[in-house]
Amino acid sequence: EFEVIDANECARRHPLISKDGLAGGLWDPLDGDIDPSQLCHALARRAKRAGAAILQNTEAKGMRRTRSDEWIVETEAGPIHCEIVVIAAGYRVNEVAAMMGTALPVVSMEHQYLVTGPIPEIVEAGRRFPLLRCPTDDFYCRQEKHGLLVGFYEQDCRLWGMDGIDPAFTKQLCNDDLDRISPVMEGALTRLPALAAAGISTVVNGPITYSADGLPLVGRIPGRPNAFCIAGLRAGLGEGGGHGRMLAQLIVHGEAEFDTWCIDPSRFGPHVNTEYCAAKAVEDYRNEFRFHMPHEHREAGRCSRSTAVTAELERRNAALAPLNGWERAAFFKPNPEFEEKHSFRFNNAHQIVGDEVRNVQKNVGIMEVCGLARFEISGAKAAEWLDGLSCSRIPDRSGQVRLCYFLNRHGNLKSEATIARIDDRFWYLAAAAAETHDFEWLSGFLPKDGSVGIRNLTASRQAIMIAGPNSREVLANATRADVSSGSLKLLNTNPIMVGSVPAQAYNLSYSGELAFELHVPSEMLLAAWRTLEQAGSIYRIRPFGTYAAESMRIEKGFKHWKSDLITEYGPEETGIMRFVDTSKDFFGKEAMIRNAKNGICRRLITLEIDCDEGPAQPGDSVLLDDRMVGTVTSAAYGFRTNKNLALAFVDFEASGSSSSVGVEFLGKLHPAKIIPDSPYDPEGKRMRH
Repeated sequence: EFEVIDANECARRHPLISKDGLAGGLWDPLDGDIDPSQLCHALARRAKRAGAAILQNTEAKGMRRTRSDEWIVETEAGPIHCEIVVIAAGYRVNEVAAMMGTALPVVSMEHQYLVTGPIPEIVEAGRRFPLLRCPTDDFYCRQEKHGLLVGFYEQDCRLWGMDGIDPAFTKQLCNDDLDRISPVMEGALTRLPALAAAGISTVVNGPITYSADGLPLVGRIPGRPNAFCIAGLRAGLGEGGGHGRMLAQLIVHGEAEFDTWCIDPSRFGPHVNTEYCAAKAVEDYRNEFRFHMPHEHREAGRCSRSTAVTAELERRNAALAPLNGWERAAFFKPNPEFEEKHSFRFNNAHQIVGDEVRNVQKNVGIMEVCGLARFEISGAKAAEWLDGLSCSRIPDRSGQVRLCYFLNRHGNLKSEATIARIDDRFWYLAAAAAETHDFEWLSGFLPKDGSVGIRNLTASRQAIMIAGPNSREVLANATRADVSSGSLKLLNTNPIMVGSVPAQAYNLSYSGELAFELHVPSEMLLAAWRTLEQAGSIYRIRPFGTYAAESMRIEKGFKHWKSDLITEYGPEETGIMRFVDTSKDFFGKEAMIRNAKNGICRRLITLEIDCDEGPAQPGDSVLLDDRMVGTVTSAAYGFRTNKNLALAFVDFEASGSSSSVGVEFLGKLHPAKIIPDSPYDPEGKRMRH
């Protein structure tokens, strides 16, 4: 329950606030603070009552993995045999992770706060003052006895523990450095003038942990069976309740009640090392209170993963945006000086993206799709193994391509992949962000007899997409192979040469237009790109970016992994039952059937929103008769349909085609109507040229 209040009301609720330059505030009536020591001891008492043993002041010296993938923790009190290990070690997380031969993308920052002496206004108030967070001046404060605790996020911040941590550093603190926070303190004194007269009784400078993207790591540790972590929690015990609940559910049930992708340790690719994490931690610390705008990609850690085409795209004025470290073109600027003005509204890139979409629709567009998670699955039992794991029909002949889905043990969606059968092996293609996640998940099902193997080809192959009514002519110009509609049909793949580059050509589309993907060796990507551009010059070929691709896929109603395809819902709620083969056995089938019998509570629908100011955003609320009935999962303006579109999960009773609902964003409730999926070319005729 949040409430927007004006400056006068802010000052009434927190009388120490100066109203100078203050527009208002966001009030949280349940905000508060917790005594960490009391909470920790309370949890320990309950754990002991439940049968737990707690060894205090007992050093862990090492860990070793057993043949049954359990763990022996060596301590000074003797070995402890563990079915499950959880690393919850705060700023010592990587000392513990090293014991099991791995590392986690977490580093520590020095963080300073001060505690004042008594302040007369607080003494006389007779009530507790609320917490205050000031995003414009980078400080926060809360009442501490009859004074204030004031913490700062300074620009001149400092990493901690990068060269090791003193074993004796247990209850110690870092040295004070008030000069470092003095620029931020000036803003705090302006907003809270009473601080100027209050004496400083204590200065605290200690380490807090940051992950590579500022969010915690809660879940399975990649590459280490039966090992979990809860790490990188900046607010420590303040986050422990919610994240601890999610972790407990992940350990016991394999999934949590909510999709936990945003805190899943497997969300990072292999490029995320300690130095990368350190650069991102400094950036996040400096921007602690800065609002993150849609499509905003900050600079630390950029160009961690790129291809030979990246520099070519930059020369063509591409605005680059990272995806799992890979740099992709978001759109193409009209000139080198153009800068996108990030906003929740339609911005200065809106019409540029529209022009890219219209060129794909009328002529042909070219796009580098680097970083797709790509695994080669082979072995004597590969087909049987995949068929038993996927709820979909896998390709049954060489050259066939199918969109396949995978369920978890609860019958809900786990993964999505485009699977091609190429001779006696399979190519598994998934979202770039899924690289670690899918590889770990698939590997957990591999037969012990070695009859199925998985090889990660993500870095060794890259893809170029050409899309539009002239794309077949462009491809024919670039190769001597037969790529006619009779030879390279929709959802088929053939090996061809693109100029002098060997390529695996797929006929499949995520834009709704006729399209081809050319998968080539990474070192030959630039040659393939230039060959295709030259072959398409007479057909008005033009590059397009991810913004245009997102607009087109939403117009087609195509779902996106971890936006619309999440572990909270199964195939029926998500509207993909046509991809499920119920005639066979597969992992999660019984749970899926049981869920269907219990009744479907929500359904993924397409919305047309009456708003010309901006698009909806993931997380925006869908309302019916002033009652929240759903949540937007993804949204974009559809330039081919001239519709402002969104996908959303809504309550089943509100999902009928006659329902008129509203979507709340940009401070307003915008009328919306539920429309049939795939508002652009619903029969898919344009993909079949």
